[in-house]
Amino acid sequence: MVRARVTATSWASRAVAALLIVIAWGFCPASRLAAQATAKQRYDAIVRSFRDMAEKPPAVPLLPAEPAWSLKLGSSVSAPAVLDDDHVYVALREYTVVALHRESGIVAWTWAGDTVSSMAAGGGDLFLVTDGGVRALDAATGYERWIAPITGRPTAPIVSALGRIVLAVEPGELLAFRGVDGQPAWRRLLGAATTHPPAIGDADALYVSLADGRLVALHLETGEPLWERKLAGTLSAPATARDRVFIGSTDNFFYALDAETGRDEWKWRNGGDVIGAAVDDETVYFTSLDNILRAVNRGNGNQRWRKPTGTRPVLPPYAFRGVVVVPGLMPAITVFVGETGAVMGTLPASGDLAGPPLVDPAVKPFRVALVTVTREGVVEAFRPAGLLFRETAAAPVSALPGRALVRERIE
Repeated sequence: MVRARVTATSWASRAVAALLIVIAWGFCPASRLAAQATAKQRYDAIVRSFRDMAEKPPAVPLLPAEPAWSLKLGSSVSAPAVLDDDHVYVALREYTVVALHRESGIVAWTWAGDTVSSMAAGGGDLFLVTDGGVRALDAATGYERWIAPITGRPTAPIVSALGRIVLAVEPGELLAFRGVDGQPAWRRLLGAATTHPPAIGDADALYVSLADGRLVALHLETGEPLWERKLAGTLSAPATARDRVFIGSTDNFFYALDAETGRDEWKWRNGGDVIGAAVDDETVYFTSLDNILRAVNRGNGNQRWRKPTGTRPVLPPYAFRGVVVVPGLMPAITVFVGETGAVMGTLPASGDLAGPPLVDPAVKPFRVALVTVTREGVVEAFRPAGLLFRETAAAPVSALPGRALVRERIE
């Protein structure tokens, strides 16, 4: 009896103490402010999410597109073409680079020299990888600004980013030059070759997938190693988005790694070898040899949708402003709406493409936004029909507007 009374008393004292704590917490200004701040943060987060949903612009109408001009250059192509705001640059096997006016296809200038194996544009310059080394031409005139000799055969396309020109050469070395004058910035022996261009991250880092299954992260400014990861199979070209690095492999997995450490964040198993990936906002798109295009969340990898490509994907997709461009065999280009996976349209080519289609992410009304170049040297430029804003054709009036009036009889 005494024991029961003591137990009841202890429970009563605990309840009173808890009540006093709650009352004190309620009257404590700091506690009320903290609770209000937490509630306000949640409210602001909800408002932001609804605002983002409401303000999200529709997908840019890249297709259907109308031909702007077409040109046969009369020679096969030696390297993938390059596009900038003013010109289309095509490298021909007859030791020539041709610069075409983007809107008209008229030849702006030509450059004659060594055979070109890859090109990149940036900062008003056109960078060429030739037998004689890396060359920089003035993009407006074709005037040669500098040449930097290289040792070893190039194994991957050249990359221009943030004032650096980066090139992979045999037997497994990465070279970096200053874009302003071609002076060597750094060189790094990686121990294995790569056939894919490096991907540039947001934190002045570049990521290189190597033939021995390693993914290596280097500092773009100095070339110092940041981290490396060994993955199974043969790796695809990497892609980056904020705090993630995305890469596929012939082991049928698609990996998302932390950009700062290289540790696994999530991975997806596919029905075929991964071709490559592209990122637009918070969505990652990747294709594989099961002829499927998948859209997954950037942060956690949750699948949003999956669609058949309708073609054999041959190059990584390209995503921007709500659309996904998938290069393939037949048709050469398929464009998907990024939000739903619906096919926006397809575009054939006059032959096999010599590299990825040239797409301007800053699509503007009335301007050329898409260019294809075939291996035989046929260049075709297109303008999105949805941005031509043509008025509806005039048609004869079949009936007069308004309401017919009936004369009332006066008696």
